[in-house]
Amino acid sequence: MRLFLSSYRFGDYGDLLLELLGEDTAIGAITNAKDYKTPEERTESVRELFASLQELGLQPHEINLRPFFGQPDFLRAELEKYTAVWLAGGNSFVLRRALKASGGDELLRELVVNDKLLYCGESAGAVMATPTLQGVEFGDDPDVVPEGYPDEDLWDGLGFVPYSIVPHYESDWEGYERMIEVLEEDNIPYKTLNDHQVIVVSDDEEERL
Repeated sequence: MRLFLSSYRFGDYGDLLLELLGEDTAIGAITNAKDYKTPEERTESVRELFASLQELGLQPHEINLRPFFGQPDFLRAELEKYTAVWLAGGNSFVLRRALKASGGDELLRELVVNDKLLYCGESAGAVMATPTLQGVEFGDDPDVVPEGYPDEDLWDGLGFVPYSIVPHYESDWEGYERMIEVLEEDNIPYKTLNDHQVIVVSDDEEERL
């Protein structure tokens, strides 16, 4: 299993990500965490993400999970086109609903654990790699349900790492302090990531850089 988890984009380790993937590698970018935005805001946010990935030397291709709701076999065929996926930042709860509705949660668990995909997650995407979304509500509204989404309360993550991740640590986002308080009150292990850091997992080895 291979993971590249960040608080914002690649942190200070874009060269490492490029080393893991190789230049000009096609990467599938799951962008549904941005579905809480207006169409114009969403388009601009995806454009900025793709510009960053292209500047790094990668070739991003958007995977919008909406057309795959209820069609996990078609999503499997789409995911199997790539050697890596990038789960973009945004609203973690919206992303979780999209993964569940499309079957992407179970597919990613299978493909990532069996080392068929390198999982790259930024902010909400990094949070999704953990066991629980508890505490994330101080930054992301759990009640946002975009049109066409199932209205289902989901608080579990994909469980690739055995701890919570607190993104945007010591940034302008004040929610990280409340998130830490909740995790400590409930004795949930966690690791912080500021916007310069990344967590890299390869098989049984893990580094926070």
